[in-house]
Amino acid sequence: MMEEIKQSLRRIVSNYQLSDEFSRCLTYLLDQHEGGDFSDLSKLHFQLNGGILTKSIQEVFNLLELWILFTDIVDDIEDGDESKWGIEGNVLLNASTAFVSIVMLELQKVEIPYKSEVTRLFCHYLLQAVDGQHHDLINEITSEEMYEAVVKKKSGSLIALSSLLGEVLATGKYTAKLEMSAHYIAMVAQLNNDYGDLLNLQRDLRDKKRTLPILYLLQYEDSAFDELRLYYSQHGDSTMNICITPQQIEASGLSIYMHLLQSKYRNLALELLKEIYPTHDVSLFKKYI
Repeated sequence: MMEEIKQSLRRIVSNYQLSDEFSRCLTYLLDQHEGGDFSDLSKLHFQLNGGILTKSIQEVFNLLELWILFTDIVDDIEDGDESKWGIEGNVLLNASTAFVSIVMLELQKVEIPYKSEVTRLFCHYLLQAVDGQHHDLINEITSEEMYEAVVKKKSGSLIALSSLLGEVLATGKYTAKLEMSAHYIAMVAQLNNDYGDLLNLQRDLRDKKRTLPILYLLQYEDSAFDELRLYYSQHGDSTMNICITPQQIEASGLSIYMHLLQSKYRNLALELLKEIYPTHDVSLFKKYI
């Protein structure tokens, strides 16, 4: 299915008759996109709300994937991780501007119901996401509450866009509970990403990011983490070669804490979805949580 989406997006890009080299650049980035979950989630909400899939509606779901690709690229540029795309940062930024322009132009052309509300959702949740990204970039998170607020805006906004887009395309309106369920789903995903980074690459540690797993260790009262606290208390680049071992993580109880938190948010999301879709099997959503 993702390959079909990419083929549709390649055709759209080619229709704008951009320069050959720039078109190749955009096509290359499309090919790099490992997506599908956002459009699949949106389509699921659309169908559960009684929506009948048409070619035009499918095109909106395709444009959602292009929107997600655009946000992924910008996030990586801002986080200094643009090297994974194999393209220089300034060229990446230029390409991302092209993608967001194409999405807005295509939304104006596509024949769908509730077009103005659909377009508003794209812009509204992008603004919320970049607001969340701003707080992530300035790196001033000091508590679980602040972490949740940032995740709600940064990651939660994109999942909320996917969820509400499906409902709006089907019914013309959306429910606050559905938006909240998206925020809970985002928490599960972000906790998984942040804990996974600590277990493996530890990029967040090197960048002194204040993710929830790292905040837990900073506040854990044990001399084993004195070096970590010293590292985070130093301003600017540190010469310390900091590393947290799997043994330290296990001894701290962090894995249990992460498991309990993820279970909590997963259950909150599923309970809300049961209220929203009382006659449907909400286990359909488990693949996204």
